[in-house]
Amino acid sequence: MSEYCGEASSHTKQRGKIHWCEWCGQDIEIGERYASWLWFCDGERSTIYAHAECRKAWENVAHEEGGYAYADCDRERPEAKPLELEVER
Repeated sequence: MSEYCGEASSHTKQRGKIHWCEWCGQDIEIGERYASWLWFCDGERSTIYAHAECRKAWENVAHEEGGYAYADCDRERPEAKPLELEVER
């Protein structure tokens, strides 16, 4: 099995298709901050979307597990912090 995770980029949802967060399963609504990245597995490419706060929780779990952490839209969504208090990693 071959897996690869691309570099994440941060955005604020302005318009367009509503995607769900791969971490918590909730929709990423207009005006919410989110991250997206590419995931490659066994020759298949997927785009992963996660709320900004879910991305941070995901990164923490991945760090604790030594690299990758898998999610299936079934994790709890952390409380969002005000924009000015969030620090990008």
